[in-house]
Amino acid sequence: MEFRTQLVVWRRNKRSYVAYLGLLVALSSFLLVFVPSWNDYIPYVFGIGVAIVIIGAVIARGDVRQYGLSEEELVVSTDGITIGAVHYPLRLVKNMDFNVEAFAGRYVNDRAMISGSHSDGMTNDLKFESGGAKVTCGFFLRDKAHVYELGAVFEEFYRGHIPFIERNKSKRTYLFQFLSGAELEAFKRKYGYA
Repeated sequence: MEFRTQLVVWRRNKRSYVAYLGLLVALSSFLLVFVPSWNDYIPYVFGIGVAIVIIGAVIARGDVRQYGLSEEELVVSTDGITIGAVHYPLRLVKNMDFNVEAFAGRYVNDRAMISGSHSDGMTNDLKFESGGAKVTCGFFLRDKAHVYELGAVFEEFYRGHIPFIERNKSKRTYLFQFLSGAELEAFKRKYGYA
């Protein structure tokens, strides 16, 4: 059993720089509060900044994100982890940490936005150490079935007592579920950890 997906990488959409410039102009308007003789210009500078943000977003065709999907893949199995062309045998991997937040299209309300939003599936990441080096990569989850594929690999890790952590942001999960008390004890017994 293996889990296969695309990597999420930092990318620069050069068209989005105009929007970020507008954001900088809008935020700089708040600095004018400290210059009493320029207080009358605050709304104008802020308005110009907002206008530049809107123009920048139109120029960038709405894509102002600084990350995207790579052609390279992440492959996770009981044999090891492969990132692009580099393979890390599992026996040499330590401190494996999967942060699994959401798949593409899933509704999330993380209180960043009042009404919540739908995830783009790109906020998941994997961290581990191998050969003294720390490795970090972001990965994409396309849908619920893709999450189940990852869950099947996690289940093999639990059955094989392969040490790893799965979490959702800062909260520890077990096969994507938040467990505590009796549920956690039953989970540990099922996989032979108790």
